[in-house]
Amino acid sequence: MEINNFSQSSSLIYQELAQKRTELANLDKKDFEKSTQESYDKINLSNNKYDENDYQRVLDKFKDLDAKTKLHEQTHASGAVTTAPINYNYHVGPDGNLYTSGGSVRFETSIPEDRASANVKLEKLKDASSSVDELSSADAQIARTANLNKLLIQSKEESLGVNNEN
Repeated sequence: MEINNFSQSSSLIYQELAQKRTELANLDKKDFEKSTQESYDKINLSNNKYDENDYQRVLDKFKDLDAKTKLHEQTHASGAVTTAPINYNYHVGPDGNLYTSGGSVRFETSIPEDRASANVKLEKLKDASSSVDELSSADAQIARTANLNKLLIQSKEESLGVNNEN
């Protein structure tokens, strides 16, 4: 029973650490946005050769990519246990604001000793990595690795079953 409580308390600690890292990342992002906006404000925009439609079209693309990227990474993170907050890559849009253009999620990938728990965890990892509409190569690799590990566990079970029958 103590081991289970220790495992649960360490999980809570990791969750709290991840939450604090997210808060710090958000503060860093706000500071970066503020400094970027200040430098953007210094630029003279009166000499641009672009019309408002071009500006809006580019801005809409940044906003669309930002929304898709956040949804993509949050979908991954909601499917399995993670070891860190979502890590986003940012680009400065034409309005001087930061927009996400990529990201990554770090899954907790240790494999439990108990075969049933290992199979459940590997299935969650596979589902979490392949739960999005557009799979990246990293997403596909995680799903393949989880599937291969499940197959290895099954083959061990089968070989142990054969050895136990003799």
